[in-house]
Amino acid sequence: MKPRLVRSRVATAGVCLAALAAACGPTGSGGEGPASVRNSASASGGSRTAPAASSGADTKAAPGALSAEQLATAALVTGDVKDFAAESLEGGTPTGSSRASKAACAPIVAVINGTPDPAPSATVFRRLLDTTEDGQADQTVVTEVLGAHPSGATDVLPRLRTALDACADGFTTKGGDLEPSVFTEVKELPAPDAGDEAIAYELTGVAQGETVPMVFQVVRSGTTVVTYYAVDVNGGDTPRIPSELAVAQAAKLRS
Repeated sequence: MKPRLVRSRVATAGVCLAALAAACGPTGSGGEGPASVRNSASASGGSRTAPAASSGADTKAAPGALSAEQLATAALVTGDVKDFAAESLEGGTPTGSSRASKAACAPIVAVINGTPDPAPSATVFRRLLDTTEDGQADQTVVTEVLGAHPSGATDVLPRLRTALDACADGFTTKGGDLEPSVFTEVKELPAPDAGDEAIAYELTGVAQGETVPMVFQVVRSGTTVVTYYAVDVNGGDTPRIPSELAVAQAAKLRS
């Protein structure tokens, strides 16, 4: 049986990176997450500049760091990976403002919020779909988040690794007026052989009494950090992200 990745009903929302941290889950509106997840996107086709409030980082690209326009050009497009189509996310960007119950888990929650620590100066979002599974309830859908880091790119993955060790037994998050979200386990997975360094992990949460597995891959190529994630809020199966996506994206960032 083919591993189920992320259900298409979730994918129709366009965004679900803040899934459990923002209590995102199946709703009567086709999987659309709460308003806190659906922040307005800029008119640049799914790209945005990180808000200054999230970091002291200068939002102008420093030498060696890509601008939002350059990130959009470097992002995967349809045909870069066989049988995969790429789409700009429309209707919102997956950013959130949740906080971790344990300070040590903050780097993991920063990724969930869509702004890895240190925060990127510019971010571009893409949705990657397996075209051989069009129309299937368990179509492979992976969300890609590309972030430019004028400084601190080499700090992102080490901070995540430290957090994975410290938060293996889980943690909770709280953001705004939302109820606390519960994550019961964090475990490292084999990382894709891509970029300058890479890490992969599974985050298990609970939403509406159901287990919700989320899988992340975070890959650094120079000053660009790319996050891939997949969620299954319906079946509870562990998602799988094809490594070909990270390999192809790293190659484009090197070119």
